[in-house]
Amino acid sequence: MDFKIKKFKEFSMSEWNNMVFKLEGPIQNCNWNNLNYYSAYNKIENISFALLHENKLIALVPFAKNLNTKKIKFSFGNDLIFSPIFFPSIKPNLRKKVYKYVFETIKKKYKLKKLKINFQVSPVYFENRKVKICSKNQFEMLEYSKSFNVHNTLILDLSNNENKLLSNMSKYHRKNINRTSKIKNLKFKIINYETTKNTIKEKFKEFKKFHLLSAGKITRPNKTWQIMLKKIYDNEANLFYLDLGGKSISFLYCSKFFDFAWGWSQVNLKKYENISPRHFLEWKAMKYYKDNHFHFYEIGERFYAQEKFEPTVKELSISDFKEKYGSDKYPKAFFRIEV
Repeated sequence: MDFKIKKFKEFSMSEWNNMVFKLEGPIQNCNWNNLNYYSAYNKIENISFALLHENKLIALVPFAKNLNTKKIKFSFGNDLIFSPIFFPSIKPNLRKKVYKYVFETIKKKYKLKKLKINFQVSPVYFENRKVKICSKNQFEMLEYSKSFNVHNTLILDLSNNENKLLSNMSKYHRKNINRTSKIKNLKFKIINYETTKNTIKEKFKEFKKFHLLSAGKITRPNKTWQIMLKKIYDNEANLFYLDLGGKSISFLYCSKFFDFAWGWSQVNLKKYENISPRHFLEWKAMKYYKDNHFHFYEIGERFYAQEKFEPTVKELSISDFKEKYGSDKYPKAFFRIEV
């Protein structure tokens, strides 16, 4: 087969993103800033590449080498690799040849007898820059997989009217949202690419400081924060916050891709958690995306204990909180590939 690889670093940001926009599948994690973010963790080398067939783009392969272990390991900072994304008109038999070529090429380059990788495949699927939720080709990696897990991910359909969105929530969430909405001098604020640069910097610095105060330590490399800030400048993210009498008390950072958005990072000042700022803030963010004609908002994963997976107490607690927003549940698949 006439395959040719062109490395991520050979492209500019606009060149790479323009290729992503031409492809279909769960492409939301594969743009320039997002791949740089996930490879900004300690000793993670971004080795993503474009794959050409007969000199035409047919796929992009997000890939990273983890240098934290003596043995060769492939993953981004989240210990996962995102699934390849493909040109819309590619035939099924050519898709299979792409997987075979990619796996064999990596094995040969790194002199491996067996290739072991953990892949994540999202139900968020883009076609012609429009998002839908489906399982198209989501489980095609079963052919190469020795084991897999499936978790629910919570995705809110923003085409529903506001009353339906509220009625689907738990009484607990509705009660807290209603109570918080009545607090005097509480304002919902939005930071986006149109906000003045000084204000963006100021509020993002405060958001970062809140995380340090909440965790009591630095939880991620500074470069990841720099990329998150850049995503706001590049109109790929929003920073929402609640202002109480001129003081910021809660932040929510969301990433976005065409008509789809997802919660990325949230933090409160602990002294104000008794007024449930998180409930109200995320609900206001959802309404903001709905009003701006976004189709879906992904709240996050809903974990359960499984035979091969034991969630932490914190993961279960956060999952339970997210589930109370009343969204639909869709499968997010995690494959352990061994070839």
